[in-house]
Amino acid sequence: MNRWMKLLSVAVLIILLVAGLAIGGISAHIGDQLTSPERETLTYTPKSLGLKYENVTIESEEGYDLYGWWIPHPTPRATIVFAHGYGKNREQEDLPLKELIPEFHEQGYQFLTFDFRGSGISEGDRVTVGAKEQSDLKAAIKYAKGRSEGPVVLYGISMGAATALSTADDVEVAAVIADSPFSDLRNYLETNLPVWSDLPNVPFTPVIMTVTPWFTGLDADVVSPIQDIKSIDAPILLIHSKGDDAIPVSESEKLAKAQERVELWVTENDGHVGSYQSFQNEYRQQIFEFLERSL
Repeated sequence: MNRWMKLLSVAVLIILLVAGLAIGGISAHIGDQLTSPERETLTYTPKSLGLKYENVTIESEEGYDLYGWWIPHPTPRATIVFAHGYGKNREQEDLPLKELIPEFHEQGYQFLTFDFRGSGISEGDRVTVGAKEQSDLKAAIKYAKGRSEGPVVLYGISMGAATALSTADDVEVAAVIADSPFSDLRNYLETNLPVWSDLPNVPFTPVIMTVTPWFTGLDADVVSPIQDIKSIDAPILLIHSKGDDAIPVSESEKLAKAQERVELWVTENDGHVGSYQSFQNEYRQQIFEFLERSL
């Protein structure tokens, strides 16, 4: 009897070891996929929009070259620094940004839009969903201030919106426009990773969250707009679709409750980053009236 119990114990240990290795391997693979989305290619230049521009290179803190467009204005009211979303590039084609850049220019704003590390044509192999992107955005803000005097406004979409909010407490900016942000990366991923990975929450989500930072630099704990927004000394406009199926509108509602100087515009439509496409005139009105009040 003791011999069979020993054999059974060994078999169970082997099964548990194999299962643990399989779960760890699968989780590492998901972490690798999460931080290396397929890069989108550029499809136009500001010249095709009738605007003068420069191709620019911004050096990140880690020495990565980040590539972007500088679209100057002869008498700028402010400089807009744009932060794109996860898996996107400086074009943010699902907005689409190319329809808004000429409007910003017409309203008197110059514009800097660039590719985060691991996105577009910028250097770097990993997207860290706002963790390392904060230093990229700080480098872009520094670049913009070196090119022109006057106020800087951050305008971010999705991951870029959360990155803008997590950065604005450490730098001097005049205002922040954040379209479809999440409020805390750890909480967001712990809730939504099964949607991304198509794997059950238990046991995979805790393992993915544990192993991914080891080899990617994705530290979820340093991306917490819900904490950072309390220290932002600038007006903030949040925009969110009521039927957002990727980042729920409740994320922006939490952020709005955390800071008195926050304005929240919730749009009656479905889809992620869908407010502009559903309400183009109202969207323009919201952001430009907000800038008028803020600058």
